[in-house]
Formats: sequence, structure tokens, C-alpha cells
Amino acid sequence: MKSEISTAPSADARPAWLVRWPFLGSITLRVVLVACVPALLMCLVILAALYVIGKEDAIRAVRDRGELIALSLAQTGQYGLVSGNGASLERSIRRLVASDPSIESITLTDAGSHTVASVGVGDRPDSLVFVKDVRADVFTIDLLDNSAASRQGRESTTREGRIIGQVTVRMTSDTINQEWFRRVALFAGVVFLGTCLSLFAGLALAKRLLDPLREAMGALREIRQDRYEVRLPVRVGDEIGELQAAINEMAQGLSARGEELRALVDQRTADLQEAMAKAHTADAERGRLLARSNKQLEDERKRIAVEIHDHLNASLIGLRSKAQHIADVSSGMEGGPAREVNATAIEITSTIATLYQNARDLIKQLRPEVIDVLGLTGALQEMTREYNQLVPVIRFVLHVSPGFPPLRGQVAIVAYRLVQEALSNVVKHSKASRVEVSLAAPGAMAEVLIAVLDDGVGFDPGKIAGGSLGLAGMRERVAGAGGHMRIRSKLGRGTRVTFRLPVLEPDESPS
Repeated sequence: MKSEISTAPSADARPAWLVRWPFLGSITLRVVLVACVPALLMCLVILAALYVIGKEDAIRAVRDRGELIALSLAQTGQYGLVSGNGASLERSIRRLVASDPSIESITLTDAGSHTVASVGVGDRPDSLVFVKDVRADVFTIDLLDNSAASRQGRESTTREGRIIGQVTVRMTSDTINQEWFRRVALFAGVVFLGTCLSLFAGLALAKRLLDPLREAMGALREIRQDRYEVRLPVRVGDEIGELQAAINEMAQGLSARGEELRALVDQRTADLQEAMAKAHTADAERGRLLARSNKQLEDERKRIAVEIHDHLNASLIGLRSKAQHIADVSSGMEGGPAREVNATAIEITSTIATLYQNARDLIKQLRPEVIDVLGLTGALQEMTREYNQLVPVIRFVLHVSPGFPPLRGQVAIVAYRLVQEALSNVVKHSKASRVEVSLAAPGAMAEVLIAVLDDGVGFDPGKIAGGSLGLAGMRERVAGAGGHMRIRSKLGRGTRVTFRLPVLEPDESPS
């Protein structure tokens, strides 16, 4: 007896993605993903934040540097413009551009917008442009103040003068961005290395976690196959240990329960077999009793028929002869009393003839002599002929398969009685217009197959068969002969009754 622990879900019950990619359902993959995905997402978020913040810092640094360079050149360039020493100023600007890759170009123009010095080419649309005016500063010193305080702390004042030129500085953040990209790439490499290490650590943890789970799954598979001799090593202090202990307890409980169920099933099976043996014995005894009862009944009918034939019919024949003689004698006599005697003798003769015919009909019902003379086939032919005469509204037809044996004896009598009862039920209840009786002997003449088919109104065998004395009598007669009876009927579709009777007497089998 198998105990169903669990039922694995079918492929149709799983999600479509899991059916298409079954490896995604692996516990190992899930454990690794749980260990690595959060750390990887966190690193990616930090990397994206560093990229955005770093780019803004790079642009801000370039902007501040450009402002500072433009302001410095505006202050220092005024001396070159005033003195007209543009070549020296251009060399200084060239050294500045060469020392700072973030500078695209520097252009110095005079008050008439004529280029005094220009270094580099800057025409990119995304360049940062810083423009500062070059002014000639005016210094104010009071030379006429000779006081001691004036001599000790003589100060000069400076104010902005007129615009004598303009400085244009074009800056780019490509260099700083490239440097920052290198730093981001380095950080990405660190992230990738950390991810790999997390993956290896996750795999190691998954293996450590999955080994006992695989053992547990193997134990559950063994239990599902009714093999309860599984014992898992129990890890103390964690949930897996509790699972292992629970599986061990479940295996022990199922093993004990299985033993109890097997013992109970064995006991119930033995009781059932004993009951079935008793039932078979009772059925066999009942069959033997029915067969003996039917045989005794037929023997008694035969005895009664012989008694009627030998005594009653003989007496009736004698009485009829005497009454006929009285009628013959009185017919030649004259007078009123003689005529009355003659009429009475003729009436007695007619009554005796009727009684004699009734006695012959009773003998035929008690013991169909035609079976002993013509066998079962001839007897059923005679029966169908009589039914066609007695019930002309129904057509009775007999079909006999080729090679059907000329049965006589007890089997023939049982078959005759069954067909007789079946045709009587058809006439009483079926409202049929046609009845067919079929005889066959399948199975190397080892049994007789009889079928009675009508086209009547039909009935429900489950509702009527139990309360019908005729059907009950047929079943008992068939059981007594060791045969089988089957009824197939449906309302409005007619009825088919089939009998299978074994040929018991060897001398009745065809030679």
C-alpha cells in the first residue's frame, strides 16, 4: 500500500517562462542571485551616482579654472598691450596653453578688436567661453604731502581705467572627463571583481545550504516510493536541522503507520477471502439445491403427467367408449326417454372428450413430450407455432444456428421452460409486434446460448427486475442449471433476454 506524500506539479502547472527555461528554477541559481543581486545593484547605483556627480564636478572645475585664467590674463595682459610687447605676451600664453590640456584656445585683442596674440583653435560648440575686458589701471599718489605720517604710510590708490583690450578663453572638459572616466572604469573593475567574489561566495554558501536540502529531497523521494528506511544526519541549531529531524520523524511515523495499514489490509483481505469463499460455497450449495429442486420438480411433474396419462386419460377413454355405446344403443330405440338418454349420452361423450383434451394439454405443460421426441429445437418450433396461432397480433420467429445439437434431458427442459416464461412475459407486458428466439451453441458445444428479443415498449431492469416474480423465477432456474442470465432493455427500445446454460450431461453433447 503506497502513501502519497506529495505530488509534483506537472509541466502545464508551471509558469511559461519556467517551462521554457527550466534552469531558472534551480535552487542554486536562486541562492546565488539572492546573495549577489543586491550587492551588484548597490554597486551599480553608486557607480551611476559617481558618474553623474563626477561629470558635474568636472564641468564646475573647468568653469572655475576658466574664470581664473581669464581674470589673470586680463590683469597681466594690460602691460603687454600698453607696452606693445605682444610677442612676449603670446609666448607666455603659449606656455600656459601647453601646460593645461583643458585650455582649447586663448585670444587677446586690443581695443580695436585686432588680434594681438592667439594660441590654439577653439570652435567646438560645447566649449566653455570666458571673456574678460582688459583695462588700463590708474594709480593715484599724492606727491605734495610731505608730512611725517604721509612719509611713513604713503599709500597709492588704483581705479579701473578705460578698456584697452579683451581676453577670450575657451575651455574644454574632455581631459578631466577622460580622467574621470578612467576612475569610473577602475571603480567598475573593482565592482566586477567584487561581484565575482560574491558569486563564488554565493556558490560556496549555496553548496553548503543545498547539500542537506538535496539529502532531504532524496529522503522525500525515497519516502514517496514507500521506502521509509531513511535517516538524515541532523544539524543542530538551524532550520535545516529541524527539517531533517521532521523528515526522520515523518519516515518513522509513516513506516509504523504503513505496517499497521498492511496488517489491517492483510486482515481485511483474509476476512474478505473467507467471506468470498463462504459466499462461493453458499452459491454453489444454493445452485445445487436449486438444481436438485428443479430436477425433483420436473420429476414430480413427469410422475403427475404419467399418472394423468396412464390413469385419468385411460379412465376417460373408457368412459367415453361407454357413453358412446349408450348413445349408439339409445339411438335405435323409440320413445321420449330413449331420445333423452341418447342426448345425455352424446353430451357426456362431448364432455369426456373435452376433459381428455384438457388432460393432454396439462400433460404437455407438466412434461413436454415433444422434447423427448423432437429435442429442444423441435419443441421450440412447436411452441412458436402455437404462439403464432394463439397470439396472431405478434409474429414469433425462431432462429437456430447451424450445427445446433438435438438437446434432450434436463438442459433441454430448463431451456424450454425459460423460453416459455420469456414468451409469456412478452405477451403480457411488452406490447410487441415481433419476437425472435435464437438458439446457438458456442464454445465447442459446451454451452447453450438462448436469446429472446422483442420490439416492445421495454422497461428499466433496475426498477422492475427485483419485484418481478417471473424474472426472479427465471433467475433461480438459470442459477440452478449453473448458467447466467442477462437482461438488456430500454424504454421504447424493446428487450433482449439472454441465457447461457452449460451442457452438463456428457451424453447430451454432440458426438
